[in-house]
Amino acid sequence: MKKRYIIGAFLAFALVGNSYAQDDNNLVDNYSFEGTKGKLKRLKQINKAMDWFSPTSLRADLFTKSAKGTEIGAPDNIYGKEEPSEGDNYAGIIAYSYRGKDPRTYVSRDLKEKLKKGARYCVSYKVSLADLSKYAVNNLGAFLSKNPIEVEGKKDIVLGKGEEFVRIADNKIFEKRYSWETMCGEYVANGGERYITIGNFNETTDTEWKKLRKKKDFNGAQIPYAYYYIDEVVVKVLEEGEKCECGDIDEKEIERVVYSKASSSVDGFTPEQIVSNSTVYFAYLKSELLPRSKEDLDVLALTLIENPSMKLTVYGHTTGDEALAARGDEIHLDLASRRIKNVIEYLKSHGLEQDRFESEIMNDSDPESTEGTLVGKAKNRRVAFKIQE
Repeated sequence: MKKRYIIGAFLAFALVGNSYAQDDNNLVDNYSFEGTKGKLKRLKQINKAMDWFSPTSLRADLFTKSAKGTEIGAPDNIYGKEEPSEGDNYAGIIAYSYRGKDPRTYVSRDLKEKLKKGARYCVSYKVSLADLSKYAVNNLGAFLSKNPIEVEGKKDIVLGKGEEFVRIADNKIFEKRYSWETMCGEYVANGGERYITIGNFNETTDTEWKKLRKKKDFNGAQIPYAYYYIDEVVVKVLEEGEKCECGDIDEKEIERVVYSKASSSVDGFTPEQIVSNSTVYFAYLKSELLPRSKEDLDVLALTLIENPSMKLTVYGHTTGDEALAARGDEIHLDLASRRIKNVIEYLKSHGLEQDRFESEIMNDSDPESTEGTLVGKAKNRRVAFKIQE
Protein backbone atom coordinates (compact mmCIF):
# COMPACT_ATOMS: atom_id res chain seq x y z
CA MET A 1 0.00 0.00 0.00
CA LYS A 2 1.27 3.42 -0.90
CA LYS A 3 0.42 5.67 2.01
CA ARG A 4 1.67 8.66 3.85
CA TYR A 5 1.04 9.80 7.39
CA ILE A 6 -0.12 13.36 7.71
CA ILE A 7 0.72 15.07 10.99
CA GLY A 8 -0.92 18.38 11.52
CA ALA A 9 -3.71 20.32 13.12
CA PHE A 10 -7.33 19.75 12.18
CA LEU A 11 -9.61 22.74 12.04
CA ALA A 12 -12.14 22.92 14.84
CA PHE A 13 -15.75 23.35 13.82
CA ALA A 14 -18.71 24.53 15.83
CA LEU A 15 -21.12 21.72 16.67
CA VAL A 16 -24.19 22.34 14.53
CA GLY A 17 -26.04 19.02 14.48
CA ASN A 18 -27.38 16.81 17.23
CA SER A 19 -25.91 16.96 20.70
CA TYR A 20 -24.41 13.69 21.83
CA ALA A 21 -23.69 12.01 25.15
CA GLN A 22 -20.25 10.63 25.93
CA ASP A 23 -18.93 7.74 27.98
CA ASP A 24 -16.00 8.96 30.07
CA ASN A 25 -14.37 5.52 29.85
CA ASN A 26 -14.57 5.44 26.06
CA LEU A 27 -11.56 6.99 24.33
CA VAL A 28 -13.66 7.68 21.21
CA ASP A 29 -15.54 10.98 21.23
CA ASN A 30 -18.72 11.14 19.14
CA TYR A 31 -18.59 7.36 19.11
CA SER A 32 -22.04 6.95 17.50
CA PHE A 33 -21.71 9.78 14.96
CA GLU A 34 -24.39 11.90 16.67
CA GLY A 35 -22.48 15.17 16.65
CA THR A 36 -22.62 16.70 13.18
CA LYS A 37 -21.60 19.97 11.54
CA GLY A 38 -23.70 21.37 8.74
CA LYS A 39 -26.70 19.78 7.04
CA LEU A 40 -26.50 16.26 5.65
CA LYS A 41 -27.67 16.25 2.03
CA ARG A 42 -26.09 13.35 0.15
CA LEU A 43 -23.81 10.32 0.27
CA LYS A 44 -20.06 10.52 0.99
CA GLN A 45 -20.43 13.01 3.85
CA ILE A 46 -18.72 11.21 6.74
CA ASN A 47 -16.74 14.42 7.23
CA LYS A 48 -19.99 15.98 8.48
CA ALA A 49 -19.73 13.79 11.60
CA MET A 50 -17.79 15.78 14.18
CA ASP A 51 -14.05 14.88 13.96
CA TRP A 52 -14.60 11.81 11.75
CA PHE A 53 -12.92 11.69 8.35
CA SER A 54 -12.06 9.33 5.49
CA PRO A 55 -8.39 8.33 5.14
CA THR A 56 -8.82 7.82 1.38
CA SER A 57 -10.12 10.32 -1.15
CA LEU A 58 -13.30 8.25 -1.59
CA ARG A 59 -15.36 9.24 1.42
CA ALA A 60 -17.51 6.95 3.52
CA ASP A 61 -21.20 7.70 4.12
CA LEU A 62 -23.23 9.08 7.00
CA PHE A 63 -26.89 8.20 7.51
CA THR A 64 -29.35 10.05 9.74
CA LYS A 65 -32.96 10.08 10.85
CA SER A 66 -33.02 13.81 10.11
CA ALA A 67 -32.82 13.00 6.38
CA LYS A 68 -35.81 10.65 6.36
CA GLY A 69 -37.07 9.81 2.88
CA THR A 70 -33.72 10.46 1.19
CA GLU A 71 -30.84 8.21 0.11
CA ILE A 72 -29.07 8.89 3.42
CA GLY A 73 -32.08 8.43 5.69
CA ALA A 74 -32.47 6.11 8.67
CA PRO A 75 -33.79 3.56 9.03
CA ASP A 76 -34.59 3.53 5.27
CA ASN A 77 -31.84 4.53 2.85
CA ILE A 78 -30.39 3.75 -0.55
CA TYR A 79 -28.64 0.55 0.61
CA GLY A 80 -31.24 -0.94 2.93
CA LYS A 81 -33.05 -0.42 6.19
CA GLU A 82 -31.48 -0.24 9.64
CA GLU A 83 -32.38 1.52 12.84
CA PRO A 84 -29.37 3.18 14.49
CA SER A 85 -27.86 1.03 17.20
CA GLU A 86 -27.83 4.18 19.31
CA GLY A 87 -29.05 7.70 18.69
CA ASP A 88 -30.07 8.93 15.22
CA ASN A 89 -26.98 8.41 13.05
CA TYR A 90 -24.57 5.76 11.77
CA ALA A 91 -21.80 5.52 9.19
CA GLY A 92 -21.51 3.27 6.13
CA ILE A 93 -18.47 1.74 4.38
CA ILE A 94 -17.67 -0.45 1.39
CA ALA A 95 -15.65 -3.39 2.75
CA TYR A 96 -15.45 -5.38 -0.46
CA SER A 97 -16.25 -5.22 -4.16
CA TYR A 98 -16.14 -8.24 -6.43
CA ARG A 99 -12.53 -8.82 -7.53
CA GLY A 100 -11.64 -5.40 -6.16
CA LYS A 101 -13.34 -3.62 -9.04
CA ASP A 102 -14.28 -0.60 -6.89
CA PRO A 103 -12.26 0.89 -4.02
CA ARG A 104 -13.22 0.40 -0.39
CA THR A 105 -14.07 3.14 2.06
CA TYR A 106 -13.07 3.67 5.70
CA VAL A 107 -13.89 5.84 8.72
CA SER A 108 -11.23 7.34 10.96
CA ARG A 109 -10.75 9.75 13.85
CA ASP A 110 -8.47 10.63 16.76
CA LEU A 111 -8.73 9.27 20.31
CA LYS A 112 -9.05 11.31 23.49
CA GLU A 113 -5.54 10.35 24.53
CA LYS A 114 -2.56 8.32 23.38
CA LEU A 115 -2.56 4.62 24.22
CA LYS A 116 -0.04 3.53 26.84
CA LYS A 117 2.64 1.01 25.95
CA GLY A 118 1.79 -2.49 27.22
CA ALA A 119 -1.72 -1.50 28.33
CA ARG A 120 -4.63 -3.71 27.25
CA TYR A 121 -7.60 -2.19 25.48
CA CYS A 122 -10.98 -3.50 24.34
CA VAL A 123 -11.77 -2.22 20.85
CA SER A 124 -15.28 -2.67 19.47
CA TYR A 125 -17.93 -1.34 17.16
CA LYS A 126 -21.39 -2.37 15.95
CA VAL A 127 -21.72 -3.58 12.36
CA SER A 128 -24.71 -4.45 10.17
CA LEU A 129 -24.68 -5.66 6.58
CA ALA A 130 -26.88 -3.51 4.32
CA ASP A 131 -29.93 -5.33 2.96
CA LEU A 132 -29.00 -4.78 -0.70
CA SER A 133 -25.42 -6.03 -0.35
CA LYS A 134 -24.67 -8.85 -2.77
CA TYR A 135 -21.71 -10.02 -0.68
CA ALA A 136 -20.69 -10.50 2.93
CA VAL A 137 -17.05 -10.74 4.01
CA ASN A 138 -14.63 -11.32 6.86
CA ASN A 139 -11.54 -9.25 7.77
CA LEU A 140 -13.51 -6.35 9.26
CA GLY A 141 -11.32 -4.64 11.83
CA ALA A 142 -9.94 -1.55 13.48
CA PHE A 143 -6.42 -0.23 12.96
CA LEU A 144 -4.81 1.87 15.70
CA SER A 145 -1.97 4.16 14.63
CA LYS A 146 0.19 6.93 16.02
CA ASN A 147 -0.62 9.29 13.16
CA PRO A 148 -3.65 9.81 10.95
CA ILE A 149 -3.51 7.87 7.68
CA GLU A 150 -4.13 9.42 4.30
CA VAL A 151 -3.96 7.36 1.12
CA GLU A 152 -3.43 9.19 -2.13
CA GLY A 153 -6.32 8.60 -4.52
CA LYS A 154 -9.22 6.17 -4.30
CA LYS A 155 -7.33 3.11 -3.12
CA ASP A 156 -7.67 0.31 -0.60
CA ILE A 157 -5.70 0.42 2.63
CA VAL A 158 -3.69 -2.81 2.77
CA LEU A 159 -1.48 -3.20 5.83
CA GLY A 160 1.96 -4.74 5.72
CA LYS A 161 3.06 -7.80 7.68
CA GLY A 162 4.38 -5.77 10.59
CA GLU A 163 1.16 -3.80 11.03
CA GLU A 164 -1.59 -5.34 13.14
CA PHE A 165 -5.25 -4.50 13.37
CA VAL A 166 -7.99 -5.63 15.74
CA ARG A 167 -10.62 -8.05 14.52
CA ILE A 168 -12.92 -10.64 16.07
CA ALA A 169 -11.17 -13.81 17.23
CA ASP A 170 -12.68 -16.20 14.68
CA ASN A 171 -12.52 -13.60 11.86
CA LYS A 172 -15.99 -14.67 10.79
CA ILE A 173 -17.96 -13.39 7.83
CA PHE A 174 -20.43 -10.76 9.06
CA GLU A 175 -23.59 -11.61 7.13
CA LYS A 176 -26.52 -10.52 9.30
CA ARG A 177 -28.75 -8.02 7.55
CA TYR A 178 -31.12 -5.71 9.39
CA SER A 179 -29.53 -6.42 12.75
CA TRP A 180 -26.39 -5.30 14.58
CA GLU A 181 -23.44 -7.51 15.46
CA THR A 182 -20.39 -6.56 17.51
CA MET A 183 -16.83 -6.61 16.19
CA CYS A 184 -14.55 -6.64 19.19
CA GLY A 185 -11.09 -7.71 20.19
CA GLU A 186 -8.31 -7.05 22.67
CA TYR A 187 -5.40 -4.83 21.69
CA VAL A 188 -2.07 -4.49 23.52
CA ALA A 189 -0.71 -1.03 22.76
CA ASN A 190 2.74 -0.42 21.35
CA GLY A 191 2.47 3.02 22.89
CA GLY A 192 1.53 6.35 21.39
CA GLU A 193 -1.38 5.22 19.21
CA ARG A 194 -3.80 8.13 18.84
CA TYR A 195 -5.98 7.31 15.80
CA ILE A 196 -8.50 4.59 14.95
CA THR A 197 -9.48 3.55 11.42
CA ILE A 198 -12.23 1.02 10.64
CA GLY A 199 -12.58 -1.14 7.53
CA ASN A 200 -11.01 -4.06 5.64
CA PHE A 201 -7.20 -3.94 5.61
CA ASN A 202 -6.47 -7.20 3.74
CA GLU A 203 -5.85 -7.84 0.08
CA THR A 204 -9.01 -8.68 -1.87
CA THR A 205 -7.58 -12.12 -2.67
CA ASP A 206 -7.13 -12.77 1.07
CA THR A 207 -10.69 -11.79 1.94
CA GLU A 208 -13.31 -14.52 2.27
CA TRP A 209 -16.64 -13.63 0.73
CA LYS A 210 -20.11 -15.08 0.57
CA LYS A 211 -22.62 -14.31 -2.16
CA LEU A 212 -26.10 -13.58 -0.85
CA ARG A 213 -29.54 -13.81 -2.35
CA LYS A 214 -31.66 -10.71 -2.35
CA LYS A 215 -34.10 -10.57 0.56
CA LYS A 216 -37.62 -11.38 -0.61
CA ASP A 217 -39.26 -8.61 1.39
CA PHE A 218 -36.94 -5.81 0.19
CA ASN A 219 -37.26 -3.66 -2.92
CA GLY A 220 -34.35 -2.42 -5.03
CA ALA A 221 -31.46 -3.96 -6.94
CA GLN A 222 -28.53 -5.56 -5.14
CA ILE A 223 -25.24 -3.67 -5.12
CA PRO A 224 -22.00 -5.55 -6.03
CA TYR A 225 -20.45 -4.79 -2.64
CA ALA A 226 -20.22 -5.91 0.93
CA TYR A 227 -21.58 -2.68 2.36
CA TYR A 228 -21.68 -2.31 6.15
CA TYR A 229 -23.30 0.17 8.49
CA ILE A 230 -21.07 1.14 11.45
CA ASP A 231 -22.12 2.48 14.86
CA GLU A 232 -20.96 2.75 18.50
CA VAL A 233 -17.17 2.74 18.17
CA VAL A 234 -15.52 2.06 21.54
CA VAL A 235 -11.93 1.88 22.82
CA LYS A 236 -11.67 1.20 26.56
CA VAL A 237 -8.74 0.31 28.79
CA LEU A 238 -8.96 -3.12 30.40
CA GLU A 239 -8.16 -3.47 34.08
CA GLU A 240 -6.10 -6.38 35.37
CA GLY A 241 -8.08 -9.61 34.95
CA GLU A 242 -10.82 -7.90 32.91
CA LYS A 243 -11.81 -9.46 29.59
CA CYS A 244 -12.94 -7.84 26.35
CA GLU A 245 -16.57 -8.95 26.14
CA CYS A 246 -18.49 -8.43 22.91
CA GLY A 247 -21.86 -8.55 24.63
CA ASP A 248 -23.59 -10.34 21.75
CA ILE A 249 -26.25 -12.97 22.34
CA ASP A 250 -24.78 -16.38 23.16
CA GLU A 251 -27.30 -18.48 21.27
CA LYS A 252 -25.98 -21.79 22.61
CA GLU A 253 -26.42 -20.59 26.17
CA ILE A 254 -29.92 -19.28 25.46
CA GLU A 255 -30.95 -22.55 23.80
CA ARG A 256 -30.18 -24.46 26.98
CA VAL A 257 -32.72 -22.45 28.99
CA VAL A 258 -36.36 -23.46 28.52
CA TYR A 259 -38.86 -22.30 31.11
CA SER A 260 -40.91 -24.98 32.82
CA LYS A 261 -43.68 -24.45 35.33
CA ALA A 262 -43.45 -26.17 38.67
CA SER A 263 -45.24 -29.52 38.64
CA SER A 264 -48.67 -29.40 40.23
CA SER A 265 -51.95 -31.27 40.03
CA VAL A 266 -54.89 -29.58 38.32
CA ASP A 267 -57.37 -31.53 40.43
CA GLY A 268 -60.06 -29.15 41.57
CA PHE A 269 -59.15 -26.53 38.94
CA THR A 270 -61.98 -24.87 37.06
CA PRO A 271 -61.86 -25.00 33.24
CA GLU A 272 -60.79 -21.35 33.27
CA GLN A 273 -57.90 -22.11 35.62
CA ILE A 274 -56.79 -25.07 33.48
CA VAL A 275 -56.76 -22.87 30.36
CA SER A 276 -54.74 -20.22 32.17
CA ASN A 277 -52.30 -22.84 33.43
CA SER A 278 -51.73 -24.40 29.99
CA THR A 279 -49.17 -21.91 28.63
CA VAL A 280 -46.66 -23.68 26.37
CA TYR A 281 -42.99 -22.63 26.50
CA PHE A 282 -40.37 -23.07 23.76
CA ALA A 283 -36.63 -23.23 23.25
CA TYR A 284 -34.89 -20.25 21.66
CA LEU A 285 -35.86 -19.89 17.99
CA LYS A 286 -37.74 -23.20 18.14
CA SER A 287 -41.39 -24.09 17.53
CA GLU A 288 -41.29 -27.79 18.38
CA LEU A 289 -43.36 -28.98 21.33
CA LEU A 290 -41.46 -30.40 24.30
CA PRO A 291 -42.65 -33.55 26.16
CA ARG A 292 -43.76 -31.54 29.22
CA SER A 293 -45.76 -29.20 26.99
CA LYS A 294 -47.58 -32.13 25.41
CA GLU A 295 -48.63 -33.34 28.85
CA ASP A 296 -50.17 -29.96 29.62
CA LEU A 297 -51.88 -29.87 26.22
CA ASP A 298 -53.33 -33.33 26.84
CA VAL A 299 -55.05 -31.93 29.93
CA LEU A 300 -56.23 -28.87 28.00
CA ALA A 301 -57.60 -31.04 25.16
CA LEU A 302 -59.60 -33.14 27.66
CA THR A 303 -61.02 -29.96 29.17
CA LEU A 304 -62.13 -28.78 25.71
CA ILE A 305 -63.71 -32.16 24.99
CA GLU A 306 -65.63 -32.01 28.29
CA ASN A 307 -66.74 -28.44 27.48
CA PRO A 308 -67.89 -28.67 23.83
CA SER A 309 -69.02 -25.03 23.66
CA MET A 310 -65.66 -23.69 24.80
CA LYS A 311 -63.51 -21.94 22.19
CA LEU A 312 -60.00 -20.55 22.64
CA THR A 313 -57.91 -17.69 21.32
CA VAL A 314 -54.31 -18.88 20.94
CA TYR A 315 -51.60 -16.22 21.32
CA GLY A 316 -48.12 -16.70 19.83
CA HIS A 317 -45.21 -14.90 21.49
CA THR A 318 -41.53 -14.39 20.72
CA THR A 319 -38.77 -12.41 22.46
CA GLY A 320 -36.84 -9.33 21.41
CA ASP A 321 -33.77 -11.54 20.89
CA GLU A 322 -35.75 -13.76 18.53
CA ALA A 323 -37.12 -10.75 16.68
CA LEU A 324 -33.54 -9.53 16.20
CA ALA A 325 -32.47 -12.95 14.92
CA ALA A 326 -35.38 -12.92 12.47
CA ARG A 327 -34.12 -9.68 10.97
CA GLY A 328 -30.84 -11.37 10.18
CA ASP A 329 -32.31 -14.67 8.96
CA GLU A 330 -35.66 -14.83 7.18
CA ILE A 331 -36.26 -18.42 8.31
CA HIS A 332 -37.29 -17.09 11.72
CA LEU A 333 -39.75 -14.43 10.50
CA ASP A 334 -42.90 -16.53 11.14
CA LEU A 335 -41.76 -18.09 14.43
CA ALA A 336 -44.83 -17.02 16.45
CA SER A 337 -47.12 -18.35 13.72
CA ARG A 338 -45.36 -21.72 13.63
CA ARG A 339 -45.61 -22.02 17.40
CA ILE A 340 -49.35 -21.40 17.23
CA LYS A 341 -49.76 -23.89 14.37
CA ASN A 342 -47.93 -26.68 16.20
CA VAL A 343 -49.99 -26.17 19.35
CA ILE A 344 -53.32 -26.16 17.50
CA GLU A 345 -52.38 -29.18 15.40
CA TYR A 346 -51.54 -31.13 18.56
CA LEU A 347 -54.87 -30.20 20.14
CA LYS A 348 -56.69 -31.18 16.92
CA SER A 349 -55.00 -34.60 17.10
CA HIS A 350 -57.35 -35.26 20.03
CA GLY A 351 -60.35 -34.94 17.74
CA LEU A 352 -61.00 -31.22 18.23
CA GLU A 353 -62.16 -29.15 15.26
CA GLN A 354 -60.28 -26.15 13.82
CA ASP A 355 -63.24 -23.84 14.47
CA ARG A 356 -62.62 -24.21 18.21
CA PHE A 357 -59.54 -22.01 17.83
CA GLU A 358 -58.69 -18.49 16.77
CA SER A 359 -55.09 -17.27 16.69
CA GLU A 360 -53.36 -13.96 17.29
CA ILE A 361 -49.68 -13.26 16.66
CA MET A 362 -48.21 -11.12 19.45
CA ASN A 363 -44.48 -11.53 18.73
CA ASP A 364 -42.59 -9.57 21.45
CA SER A 365 -45.33 -6.99 22.11
CA ASP A 366 -46.73 -8.49 25.34
CA PRO A 367 -43.98 -10.10 27.46
CA GLU A 368 -44.87 -12.24 30.45
CA SER A 369 -41.63 -11.14 32.12
CA THR A 370 -39.75 -7.86 31.88
CA GLU A 371 -36.60 -9.31 33.43
CA GLY A 372 -33.57 -9.33 31.14
CA THR A 373 -32.30 -12.61 32.57
CA LEU A 374 -32.15 -15.86 30.58
CA VAL A 375 -35.04 -17.23 32.65
CA GLY A 376 -37.04 -14.04 32.19
CA LYS A 377 -36.60 -14.23 28.42
CA ALA A 378 -37.48 -17.95 28.45
CA LYS A 379 -40.86 -17.10 30.02
CA ASN A 380 -41.65 -14.96 26.99
CA ARG A 381 -41.08 -17.69 24.39
CA ARG A 382 -44.56 -19.05 24.65
CA VAL A 383 -48.06 -19.78 23.40
CA ALA A 384 -50.86 -18.73 25.77
CA PHE A 385 -54.62 -19.27 25.75
CA LYS A 386 -57.78 -17.32 26.55
CA ILE A 387 -61.40 -18.51 26.52
CA GLN A 388 -63.44 -16.66 23.92
CA GLU A 389 -66.36 -14.76 25.33
